[in-house]
Amino acid sequence: MISIKKYSLRQLKRKFENRDFAIPEIQRQYVWKKQQILKLMDSIFRNYPIGIGLVWNAPFSKAINIRPNNKTIVPPFNKKAKHAELIIDGQQRLSTIYGVIMGVEERPDAGSDINFRHLFFNCDKKADRRFVFSSRYDENTKGYIRLFDLLNTQPALLKRRLGLTNWETIEASKCYKAFHHFSFLLLMFTGSNVEDIREVFVRINSAGMRVNRADTLFAKATDVSLRDNILDTKRGLKHSYNFISNEAMQSALGLAYGATTITGRALESVLTKIEKNKKYNGEFTKIWKSLQYGYEEAVDFLVNHLKVNHPSLLPYQNIYTLLAFFFYLNKSRAKPSQIKEIKKWFWFTACGERYSGAAFNRNIPEDIKFFKRLAKNNGAKFISSEKISPLDFLKMDYQKSSSVAKAYFLLLRSKKPSYLANGYEMMLDNTSSFSNRKDRHHIFPKAHLRRIHINPKWINSICNICYVEADENQSISDVHPRNYLKEYKKHRHFSRVMRSHLIPASTTSPVWDTNNKRSFLNFFNARGKVIISEIEKLAGAKLFDKLDEIKRI
Repeated sequence: MISIKKYSLRQLKRKFENRDFAIPEIQRQYVWKKQQILKLMDSIFRNYPIGIGLVWNAPFSKAINIRPNNKTIVPPFNKKAKHAELIIDGQQRLSTIYGVIMGVEERPDAGSDINFRHLFFNCDKKADRRFVFSSRYDENTKGYIRLFDLLNTQPALLKRRLGLTNWETIEASKCYKAFHHFSFLLLMFTGSNVEDIREVFVRINSAGMRVNRADTLFAKATDVSLRDNILDTKRGLKHSYNFISNEAMQSALGLAYGATTITGRALESVLTKIEKNKKYNGEFTKIWKSLQYGYEEAVDFLVNHLKVNHPSLLPYQNIYTLLAFFFYLNKSRAKPSQIKEIKKWFWFTACGERYSGAAFNRNIPEDIKFFKRLAKNNGAKFISSEKISPLDFLKMDYQKSSSVAKAYFLLLRSKKPSYLANGYEMMLDNTSSFSNRKDRHHIFPKAHLRRIHINPKWINSICNICYVEADENQSISDVHPRNYLKEYKKHRHFSRVMRSHLIPASTTSPVWDTNNKRSFLNFFNARGKVIISEIEKLAGAKLFDKLDEIKRI
């Protein structure tokens, strides 16, 4: 039976307080960001439709079998009740409304870093944004009212309590009425079984809602509590690797169960077998325990041997997957001969874009076989079938979140770049993402190269980029390197600093050439050779074809 029910904000709050709702384990944690929350608040304020929630009204005996997810910001359902209303779709919206009206603060255990008490209503009716998040605002901030207080207090009482002006009271009243007059729609259905509900969830989310592969697979693996196992393991990972993707960890599980590639279909097949054969749950526990070691050892190897100090620096998430699988098989730390081959594999994979596009389906199965051989035989070798084009590598745009760009910046980090001004090692932020490039600088400034009509593909190439401190970047301006470097050249640490950035700066270096175009052309060739050489030192192998000098640029 299916019916659509309307709820006011007050009625919805009462249902939350009674703990009528349950979020099944097939659902993910709370993942909305501030911008999504602000848009939802604005839609309700303007009486825009916000979509309909899908709720399964089930007897307690069925609800408990679907394993309610307790790691969410919505409290667990009342186990004394005869029925529970399980949220199958619309969980993020309903959780947001709960967070707002209940004033929920940060809940790391539920994956939420949102403090809903920092959400304020802007009383300025001409403002572009009527809702804002701010940790600086409070009850004394003129023109702003905490939304939690506004929605839970009658406007007249709120005016007296906060000492609101008349215009603030008028706007607060509009907001209060907009939220309390809004109709929240839920499509309620009854009569289904647990397997039907799992299938409904998967179909809904594959048809429209943006749920990643990991959440779909979690929905198919509730008997072994895959979500809980992965989240618990992630919390124990060091060096911020608790931020590694669920997909990367799921894929390692698939390999441990015999998958020969890394795809959603391969892992789904593994999980389906586990679910259908409950007798294998003991086997899952055994495999998972060994795989936990693999997850942890992969982090240690990436940080200590490859200096990948944060998962955002990984050229590919599947690099972590394959390392976790290797250590699961190896059952011990890597031996010197194994370390040598893994380094070769890592740098060749990152610099050669081996897991991008069509190359993914060709190289992943081969690498799975390689790691099986390496775990079985310490003397196994990683053999690359072809060399990397050095020019394609060096021309890569630094702004792209490519494996090449990430490999290049890992190389720079390995050299411990130093400040031009004082020679001290730079304090690089391990968590900086590729969308935040304030610490990256064109050696030959962009404006300068545009003036002499250099093609943009050369201007933004990794060969023309280094790390630089923000204050130093301001002083560099848009002039030729010979002009901004001359004031630093007198420092005793200058040569050492330039080497740390892999910038040729001897007296014969192209950076001092007064012919602008020739200077950049020769610089590209000279620095390109240095970069290629340094990467091959880290890899301990010859990765690239010979770099022929570029004649024109």
